[in-house]
Amino acid sequence: MPDRVLACLNCGAPAPGKFCPECGQETAREPKAVGEFVGDLIAQYGTPGGKLWQTLLKLFFAPGALTLEYIAGRRARYLRPLQLYLTASVIVFAAVQLFGLNLSLRLYADQGVHLMRSAPLSSEADHGYGLGLTPVQIIVDHFDTPGVRRFVAMPREDRFTFLRVRRAQYVSYFVLFLVPIYALILGLFYRDRRRPYAEHLIFGLHGQSFVLFILLIEAKLPAIAADAVSLWALAYFALALKRVYGGTWAATLGRAAAILIAYLAIFFLSNLLLVFALLEL
Repeated sequence: MPDRVLACLNCGAPAPGKFCPECGQETAREPKAVGEFVGDLIAQYGTPGGKLWQTLLKLFFAPGALTLEYIAGRRARYLRPLQLYLTASVIVFAAVQLFGLNLSLRLYADQGVHLMRSAPLSSEADHGYGLGLTPVQIIVDHFDTPGVRRFVAMPREDRFTFLRVRRAQYVSYFVLFLVPIYALILGLFYRDRRRPYAEHLIFGLHGQSFVLFILLIEAKLPAIAADAVSLWALAYFALALKRVYGGTWAATLGRAAAILIAYLAIFFLSNLLLVFALLEL
């Protein structure tokens, strides 16, 4: 008499192997032992052939290739896009809190795009608020609300610490909020490709994950090395667009410039609203 095929405990489909062919859940009835669980975790994330390292190698050294792999259906060997972003977010923001790092894409010395700072800018870049952040200057100069008045009344040396502590609670959500907006911008400038929004979103998650890791790498680099890494990040973006969306180099560079300008404008406006909200809390 043939062996009876067990049903998947999750979806009820026949599951003769180690994994259900319908939902992918393991068919083992008993939970794994601690040693087996740790071994599987190390195999997936801690070894050179594991998912994490395969994903990072493709992410860092083959711009756009990870997105193409996912779209083509070759997904099992890599972290999923949202899983990669969440992994990058946890690693980067935990490092910021533990080691007091600055997250900035530095294009020249202290000048650049500042996501989160654990130390004030140099006195040359500061403009009187102890922060050197343009959104704060705009809000203080043009808004008269209870929160803004409380902020202005603080001693100068306390302003930076006050805003940094509040910002640390929300900055990871702020970055995640920008991903679907970035995907919308991609869809707008590549609407002639008629790709579904989900593909732009995948590109955005991969790109944002790369940027988070780049910000972490730059955090302790000297100025010259940080400038070089920032320039590589800009070149990486153009290379990724060319690989994923195709087109001539002239068209790719033109669209890349337009996308970056639109994204930075939205980043600035969103950052302004975030800072204003934090002052009013």
